Amino acid sequence: MRILSIICVLFFLTFNIYGQRQSVLKTNKDAYGYNLVPQEKVFVHYNSSLLFSGEYFYYRVYCFNAKTDALSTISKVAYLMLLDEDQKAVFKHKIELDKGLGQGDFFVPVSIPSGNYKLVGYTQWMLNETSRFFQADISILNPYQGNQNKILSADTPQDSLTNAQIEVLKGSELTKVSAENAKTDLKISTDTKSYEKRSLVKLTIENTQLNTMGGNYSISVRKTDPFAKALPVRAKDFSVMYSNGVKSSTKSVGASVFLPEMRGELIYGKILSKEAAFSVSEQSVGLSIPGKMSDMKVVLTDGTGNFVFNVNNRNDRDEVLIQVLGKDRENYTVQIFEIPEVKPQNLDFYQFKISPSLKDEIIKRSVHNQIDNVFYSVKPDTLQALKKAFPFHGTEIETYVLDDYTRFGTVKETLVEVVENVWAKKNELGNEVFAVRGYYPTVKKQNFSSLLVVDGIFVQDQESIINYDARKIKSISFIRDRYYLGTQIFEGVVIIETIEGDYLNSINNSAKITLSSLQTNKKYFRQKYDDDTSYNRIPDFRNQLLWQPNVKMTKGKSSIEFYTSDVVGDFEICLEGFKDNGFPVSIKTYITVD
Repeated sequence: MRILSIICVLFFLTFNIYGQRQSVLKTNKDAYGYNLVPQEKVFVHYNSSLLFSGEYFYYRVYCFNAKTDALSTISKVAYLMLLDEDQKAVFKHKIELDKGLGQGDFFVPVSIPSGNYKLVGYTQWMLNETSRFFQADISILNPYQGNQNKILSADTPQDSLTNAQIEVLKGSELTKVSAENAKTDLKISTDTKSYEKRSLVKLTIENTQLNTMGGNYSISVRKTDPFAKALPVRAKDFSVMYSNGVKSSTKSVGASVFLPEMRGELIYGKILSKEAAFSVSEQSVGLSIPGKMSDMKVVLTDGTGNFVFNVNNRNDRDEVLIQVLGKDRENYTVQIFEIPEVKPQNLDFYQFKISPSLKDEIIKRSVHNQIDNVFYSVKPDTLQALKKAFPFHGTEIETYVLDDYTRFGTVKETLVEVVENVWAKKNELGNEVFAVRGYYPTVKKQNFSSLLVVDGIFVQDQESIINYDARKIKSISFIRDRYYLGTQIFEGVVIIETIEGDYLNSINNSAKITLSSLQTNKKYFRQKYDDDTSYNRIPDFRNQLLWQPNVKMTKGKSSIEFYTSDVVGDFEICLEGFKDNGFPVSIKTYITVD
């Protein structure tokens, strides 16, 4: 709680923004508060370091307090990028963190060429110490593009092993894995080591010591590759590699720093004036997130037009409306700096290579991927239920559902004939606006306007809604209390919900912005062949038999069941994660499908 209090103070005191997403420590109190907050470190468990086009890259993010090694409560957002050898991003993911944990996935399209890539993970708070990002090597094999020069070798290089060489290495790997597994009190086992196609596998995870603490883990079951590929970064490797990392960062007054996203994602931007006569300083900027569970914010820009919004519940919406408020709003444009991008220095890429001898294996796996993707619609993943949220204006409102009354042509007519305590009036500019009868008289000099919200969108041109077709409107609600939103004061709130809920689509201006999707928790499809015969005639060429990113272990045993596919061969079961005290756990075992 003490750390959270310090960060809250830090957030409000360091509002001078520059360099897109950085803030300035203006006082000794700012610097003192900053220096008390621990740094973070990020580990990513991913399903494979080699991916074909048409496959999914799955990952689980663990964010830790660098001082205590416990899961971090500082950042609510993490970032993951896949960079090519020119440091151009293949994807940039924004991941929602819940008590230091998050997850996501990426489908590898045919537009990405074969080559070697670097996975980079971090939080915005970690940008203050850029040398400690999570890094891992990922290789992509795209057989659908003609140019394979980056990974093709004419002869059989040492990097591309033959099947016979793989078998020899696999034997030594099994010996090594057995020795590693013996060192931990967490054990994984299966009911047998050999299975038939489409048969049930019972996986048991067991704490062998009664006093063993719980932890958080993720499990991948995937077919072993007949390719030499980069070794994945495991939890135990991570703990060694980052054991000497920065525990905290020290800055002095005047330093520019990145703030932690401790209450939700931070959206940074800047307003630009179209003419020099219009100042960008201390202008009100509003953000609206559409929908029934809408969110709305109002902030002031700093001296150079920069602003920042804290969004703690996007309600699974990517489109938002960001607009300058006031009568001069048309004289400004809005620019967004959404993702804190990084370009780590001196990246050393693993050089994955293939040889002609692997042609048959590549063709077979690519055909399997194509067949599996054809039937994806009958094997869908599902998003987990959204957290319960409430609209920004609360639930204490008066509502008129228009179907309960005689319908009129316009909103203005409806206000006159149906809705009490709300009417249309002329403002000082001669435009028609909404007025709400408050619970107490308003001082004339104040003359506050009402706040108008349509389908969750803050609408400044109220006259367009007063003349709007009322037959498209589902309900008109209002709040009679004076309402405070950021720096703005409103005499009541009018909330209109359209029948289709699509008012945002009718807005055609630069204020409509599409944010990067926030990677949230999914429940991944798990194939079953028990009493359900609907899948019996559907091909099943899964290389990835199981991906379970959220295994929470306590004392005793935990059981997980999954089914094999029509793919034969050896499959690796890999468990990665950390005990509650941050101690790493990396366990492997193998099964065979005949």
